[in-house]
This record gives sequence, structure tokens and C-alpha cells, in this order.
Amino acid sequence: MMQKKHWGYKGILLVVITILLISMVGCNNASNKAAEGAVENDQKPAAASPSQTTGTGTSDKSAALSFKPGKYTAKGNGKNGPIEVETEFTDNAIKDVKVLSQNETEGIAQGPLKIVPEKIISEQSLAIDAVSGASMTTKGILEAVEDCAKQAGGDLTVLKQAKATAENKEVEEITVDVAVVGAGAAGTAAALAAEDSGASVVLLEKTATPMGAGTMAGGMFAADSQQQKDRKQTVSKQWLYDQYMAASDGYMNSLLVRNIIDEAGKTVDWLNANGAKMTLVDAGTGFAFEHIGMPATLHGYQEGGTVAITKLIKSFEAKSGQVRFSTPVTELLTDSNGAVTGVLAKKEDGSKLKVNAKAVVIATGGFGGNSEMMEKYFGKKFTPGQIATNTGDGIQMAWKVGADPYGMTSTQYFAQIFTPEEIAKLAPINKDWYSLTKFSEYPNLRVNTLGQRFSDETKVTLFAVHGAEIHMQPKETEFLILDSAMLNTIKKKGLAAIEPHFSKWKGKRQFYMEFNEPNDTDVILADENRPTDYTPLLDSMKDTGVVHRADSLEVLAQEIGVDKDTFLASAKQYNTAIAQGNDPMFFSDTKRLVPLKQGPYYAIKYVGRNLGTLGGVRINEKIEATDSDGRAIPGLYVAGADAGGMYGQAYVDFEGGTLGFAYTSGRLAGIHAAGYSHK
Repeated sequence: MMQKKHWGYKGILLVVITILLISMVGCNNASNKAAEGAVENDQKPAAASPSQTTGTGTSDKSAALSFKPGKYTAKGNGKNGPIEVETEFTDNAIKDVKVLSQNETEGIAQGPLKIVPEKIISEQSLAIDAVSGASMTTKGILEAVEDCAKQAGGDLTVLKQAKATAENKEVEEITVDVAVVGAGAAGTAAALAAEDSGASVVLLEKTATPMGAGTMAGGMFAADSQQQKDRKQTVSKQWLYDQYMAASDGYMNSLLVRNIIDEAGKTVDWLNANGAKMTLVDAGTGFAFEHIGMPATLHGYQEGGTVAITKLIKSFEAKSGQVRFSTPVTELLTDSNGAVTGVLAKKEDGSKLKVNAKAVVIATGGFGGNSEMMEKYFGKKFTPGQIATNTGDGIQMAWKVGADPYGMTSTQYFAQIFTPEEIAKLAPINKDWYSLTKFSEYPNLRVNTLGQRFSDETKVTLFAVHGAEIHMQPKETEFLILDSAMLNTIKKKGLAAIEPHFSKWKGKRQFYMEFNEPNDTDVILADENRPTDYTPLLDSMKDTGVVHRADSLEVLAQEIGVDKDTFLASAKQYNTAIAQGNDPMFFSDTKRLVPLKQGPYYAIKYVGRNLGTLGGVRINEKIEATDSDGRAIPGLYVAGADAGGMYGQAYVDFEGGTLGFAYTSGRLAGIHAAGYSHK
């Protein structure tokens, strides 16, 4: 089985918001069917505690519940395919709920995989709110348990009734120097840095576990970390600044950019000292092969983003920091002069938390998960961001206290993915469905929904660039065209026969974790040199709407629904450019382009992918939120993807830029907020 892809492509596995998957998958009574294997990613099934297995948590409802006792299994649709669940019933209660198998996103799904079964048992109900950040996983578990209950003869109407609870009007009040909103990379760094600077700090997170893009990323950039100095691989700060300038065309806060570049190396060293293991790796090892030969900027997670941020939080708690999960902040508090003086939040039991603070740091991850905001600032053609919980809460709270909106059209289009509906079709057919993404690394012909060739195919691993190119196409869609000659070559010699992407690192292993999975050049090098027949995979997917097959290009045009004449003209121009060694259309290196020679031909449909937004609130180089005149809002700091000014419209095209800004801006926000609180 091929290794799952890096952050650029593993986003196929990330949580994509707004579209609900449909249809439950079949189920069987557990007495007739054994569990279908171990849970992936070493995710242990969520077992109820002894106190929960009595079925007495809601005695008023249990009297109305009636089941045929026993254990039953069923499957529901999660984000990345079926979730198999075993549910045990007594005659009048749900006794136990276990997740037997799943392929959900580690780091995002771990919360609902544990919490949802526990809530079903404790509340004896299927009226469970989606666990923040993983609504599709929650839905899949509920679908499966509902099916099990149906098999057991349960009354679904009763089970879907929400547990009646009285409004909790209690208010807990605490006082700290600094309150931090959001426990992702930026927020966790801010909380830890403020604590290190002598402030008393509370870290508030609306989800049940650490969340955000930082848990999925591969690493952060720096210019002069201790590792770079030790290896004599420091990076020119002028080169980094020029990269930001080129990507933004000047639409950036140059003072902020310079400060982040200067401080990123210190941030790497500080993170390592606090348990987030990061190691310098070569450019291009994360599948961005066009980066090979560029300066080594990426300090990759050695244990994954979820582990790293969890360790940072533990370090923060060990230094007397307070952490409150499942506690969404709803409002910023201000005094009569407009200075921010704390926050109001909602606790899991429905009561309120009032935090009196001398400074507040907002780091809630942008607004890529808020479809209304996305449509407002990007128009009707947009791709939702990959993290569901990034809904712009912090940005809107900052605006309400006078912060200036800034960078609202900055977003991180990055490579390509499949739609949620398409994943729902692919995943049950073949467990290796994600291997379809392997082809997106190679310089094959791409056309849009009009049948037009639209880019230099040799540059597709410049992920930010190609992601933006796809975004600019109708329906944010491209079709990648394969021929049987290429597939036959791969069958005999492996993908390296098309292009040897990892040969540079033979005997020079590079390793880091991205998407909480190993990115190991030794493993990937072996993969790309392994002869593999992809035709069975492609043929198994040809009725999904993602993969199309035809014996001729003429018929393939009809299959994918593009104009035949335009498509054939694009294919002819592409093949002619290869034959003549000159591409007058997009100036490609024609020696790298893969010609279309032999049928059957295949087309794979991809859509543009948006990792998330990259702006929201104007800040200065001290990470202070400012008004439209550049004046700081007293006591308010905004870090990470909530902050505007680091980017123009597009993401920078070197490795580790976003996470580098998140951690570094968070660290600086914590330092400055602590200093402000001590005035």
C-alpha cells in the first residue's frame, strides 16, 4: 500500500465543511458477523466507563426504551469512509458503544471517536450535538448506532429526543493577566510564551481537544535556527523577504514580515525546548519537487502536529497555566476607554465563564469553515477551508471592539482534492482510493471543464501556484489525462520511470511527520521505484464520476463532459509541443511532459483545495490589533490565520510559511501581551 500523502495532498483526508455525506452503509447483527479489523492509526475503540454502562444516566427516558438485548454492528458514513460501530443493548438501555473500524483524520476525529459514544451512553439518546471540528465523524457514528438500535427493535423517535436540561445561569468568574482564545499552534504558543514571561494565563478552546491547521501541518520555516547554524544552512533573510514580496506584490505589512523572519529561528529553538520536536529537512522532501535545490527552511514535526501541540499545552500547564477545552468564547469585554479587559465564554454544562484579563490574544484560525463569510469575501465560487472549527469567531469579536478588517481576500489555495461526495463514493470501493492522488504529482496534460489546457504542467508541485490556477478555472476543477503507455511503464518500472522524484535522497534519509503520518524519504523512494499496476484501481473507480475511461480521446471528451473540439485541440497542441521540443502556449520544459500516445485513456477529476483563510484583523509588528488608522486596540493581540498583513492574496511558495507565522506570531503575541499586562 502506498504511503499517504503530505499536507498538500493529505488534505483529501481533512475535514471539508458544509456538505453532508448521504446514505448509510449496510449492517449485520454481531452474532452473524465479526468485526472487520483493527481501528486504523492505533485508535482504540471508545469504551464506556463502568458508571456509564448501567444505562441509568437518564432514568426518565429509560422507562420508554425497549430493545432486544445483544450486540449489533452497523456502519455509518464518516468523512473518509465507513465507520463501523458495535452497540450493545440491555432490554431497556444502550449499554456500550464501540468504534470497531474507521479511517477518520487523526487529530481531528480523536475527539468524537471517544466523546460521542460516551455521550450516547450517558444521555441514552441519539440527539447528540456534533463534536466541534468533526461533524462528519459524529454523524457517521450516530448513523451506525441508529442502525444498530433499529436492528434491536428500539424506538428511534424516543432515541432522537434531546435530553431535557434546565438553563444553567451560573457564572464562574476568574482573573488572569492574559486570556488566549484558541488552542491551535498560534494560541498555544501565545499562552506558553505569556506564561514564560511571568503572566498568569488561561487558554480557552471551543473544541474538546487541541485543534487547527497546526495539528495537521508538517513544520515551520526559519532562517537561523540553531539547527541551521549548526549545519551551516542558514537562509538569507533577504531571500525570504523577497519570497514574501514576490507572492504579495507589495500587498503586505513589510514591518510585520521582517519581524517574523527575524524571530522564526528563535521560535523553532523555543518550541524544541518545550517539547515540540522539530528537525530541519531538505526542501522538496514534502512532494513539492519544484523546491528541490531551494534553501532548507522547513523544520518538520518529528512526532506530528497533534503530539507537538499537546506537549506544548502540557508544558504550559506544568508552568501553572490553565486550559479550558469545550469552552467557546462569545464576547470580548472592554472598559469605557475601549481597552480590552477580558472575555465571556460558555462552558460545556451551559453555564458562563467570565475571564477578567489585562490582555487578550485571539488565535481562532481564520474563517475558512464559515460559508457565509467565504461567500461574502470570495464570491459564490469558493472552496471551504479544511478545518471546520475555523469559523471566524475571533475575527468578528475583534471587529466589534474596533479592530480594522484586513486581508479578507487572502487564502491558501494549495494543490487539489476530491469533493466530500466523491470521497464518499471512492472510499467504500477500494481502501487505496487516495492513491489516485499520486498522478497529480506528474506533468500530465490538464484541462478545465471547457476542455482547455490552462497551465504549465511541469509546475504542478508548486502547490500554492497550481492551487491558485485551479481556483481560477470554472468550477475550480481540472481533469488530469493519463494514457496506457504511461500506465504500462509504471507497471514495469514504477513511477520513478516517469520522473524520479526522490532519488536525491537515496542513502540520505529525511524524515518528518505531516498530517500526523510519517514522511520518510526511504519509504517513499522504495514506493516510487516499485512496479505497480494502477489499472485495476482506476477501473474500479470509473463509475464514481472521479475516474473516466475511454478507448479514444474523442470518447473521453464526451465522458468528462467537455467540448470535444476544444479538448482535441488542447491534446494536439500539447502533443505537438512535446514532439517539437517547444511549447509556445505555456513555455513548459517539454522534455518533462508526458505525451498521450496510447489508449485506453483515463481522466481523473480534481477540484481546487483551500487550506484556509490567511487574514481578518489588521495587526502591527507587535501583533497588536489596530484600527483603520493603525492605532493599537489596548490589550488586544491577534495571531496566526486571524491576522492580516503577512500575505497578499496568495500563500508564499516556500516550505513552512503558514505554520512559521502561526507559531512565531503567537509567541510574540504572548510576550507582548504579558508585557502589557505588567504595565
